[in-house]
This record gives sequence, C-alpha cells and structure tokens, in this order.
Amino acid sequence: MRDHIEARGGEVRLECPLDSIVVKTDGTVDHLLLRNGEKIEADEYVSAVPCDIMKRIVPKEWAQMPFFRQIDELEGIPVINIHLWFDRKLLNVDHLCFSRSPLLSVYADMSTCCKEYKDDDRSMLELVFAPCAPLAGGKINWLKKSDDEIVEATMKELERLFPTEIGAQLPDGGAKLRKSAVVRVPRSVYAAIPSRNRYRPSQETPIGNFTLAGDWTSQKFLGSMEGAILGGKLAAEVVTDRAAGNPTKGLKTVEQHVVESAASHVPKEPMGVKGTGAIAFGAGAVLSGGSKERMKETQAELEEATTERKSELTAA
Repeated sequence: MRDHIEARGGEVRLECPLDSIVVKTDGTVDHLLLRNGEKIEADEYVSAVPCDIMKRIVPKEWAQMPFFRQIDELEGIPVINIHLWFDRKLLNVDHLCFSRSPLLSVYADMSTCCKEYKDDDRSMLELVFAPCAPLAGGKINWLKKSDDEIVEATMKELERLFPTEIGAQLPDGGAKLRKSAVVRVPRSVYAAIPSRNRYRPSQETPIGNFTLAGDWTSQKFLGSMEGAILGGKLAAEVVTDRAAGNPTKGLKTVEQHVVESAASHVPKEPMGVKGTGAIAFGAGAVLSGGSKERMKETQAELEEATTERKSELTAA
C-alpha cells in the first residue's frame, strides 16, 4: 500500500501520533495537531481509528452533535490473536476455517494461505482466541492470563480439532510446537450485540471536510477485514463524490433518543490518546519479549485499555 501511495505522489507518515483535531469557527477541521507540535493541513480528512479511539478524540466543538454521540453506544471487545509455528505441515488446514471450538473462533494456516509465509514443509497457524473475557461473553478473563496458559489452552483445543495430527496420543507425538506469539488486543472490533447496528455511523459526517472509515462504520459486514475494506471504499466514495461535485449518499439517520440526550450533553475537552504503543491506539501487542521498560509501558497501556470506562467516556 505504501508503494502504491508513494508512486502516485502521496506520503506515508509513521510514528506521528495525533494530539488533537483542531477545528475552525464553522466547525470544519482546520488542521491535525501532532504530539510533536507539527500541524497537518489538508482539503479532506479521513479517520480510520477504532470506535473506542474515536470517542477519545472527538473535538469539544462536536461533542453535542448526535452524529458523534451515537458512537458512545459502540464498544470494542477484547480479542487475542495467537501465532503458532509447527515442525511439520498440517494437512487438514488449507484455508480460513471457522472453528467448532468455544475458544478458537477462526484460524488459518498462513504457510498455505499467504505467499509471504509459504512453506511446503511446516505450518504456521494464526488463530483468533475469542471470546477471551467477560466483556466479550467469555467466562474466563484470558486477557490477564500468561502467554503459557493461553498457548496451553489453545493446544488442547487443537488436539481435539485435529486428533490425527496434533497430540501426545499419536504414535510419533504429533506435530510439535516450535514457537508461539500471543497478541493481546484489549479493544478490538465493536461488540456485535443486539441493536448495535443502528448506532454505526455513516462514512459521511456532518463535518464538511471530515469522513469516517473503519469496520465499525455503517456497511453490510460486521467488524472484520471485509468490513474494514468496504468501510474504506465507502469513505473514498464520499471524498471523491464531494470533490467531483456529485451528490453523496447522505447521512445515516441518528436514533431519536440519541438526538434528545445529545442536547443535554456537557461538552468537555477530549481525553486524547495516552501512551505510544499499539494498544494505546486500539491495536494489539505482544507483552513477552522486548526491553523491560517497553514491556512495562505496554502492560500499563493494557491495564488502561481493559479498565471499564463507559461512564468516563460518556462524561468526556
């Protein structure tokens, strides 16, 4: 993607965390202020941050708009991604699989499905371990378990799913685990609980030069890679239609009770995003390995992200 953007005159900036969205007197975006004090000015601004991060950066000037208040009804759930490297090829995993396991929702053999991981002799599984906490409907808070405990539980499930390939009960002991990585994402896709779909906002916003993308915005898929791609495509349509002077699809209607409650909302300065790691910005991280200082910082971000904060977000 970076090569594609740069080949067409674009620029990709990394390690440039946002401090705040600065708006003009008419409510449109004036510029983005980075933590280092740099200002980013543009004709159009598109945000693809997760819903939980969006709640933290909505400018005070937009806080009473029903469009942005409805985002309070969406909340990211915790998910764990697990990467497992085996000493041999697993023959029964040849595509993305939906699991019969109560712990492993989907998994894929990347050595078969992805050319960057291609290996004809050994498998590398990527799995989604969910639900992994009470917030996501699980009975155990796996997010706070050790990596070893999570991997052990995963391997037990894989032994049950692949009894002819994995497990000590096999004559040769089955496929052996070479190494593993546990990636914790404390605030991942929005909780797809009943009635949430009506609160997913349109990509077009009431702000003339600000557009939303992301799998949590309104489109036909749930929170997923497919939803992220479609959300991005719909956001691009808003920007291009506006640039060409064509009519857009318009704003999605906001629920009446949100409209009514927004009027009494007390605007405050946005909390912003604390920390520098991936977890702070709504992504995931491996807690094991790395420097002690970085591990300590990541752990702090994990604790902050997993703290129940609905009342705090509503107040902000």
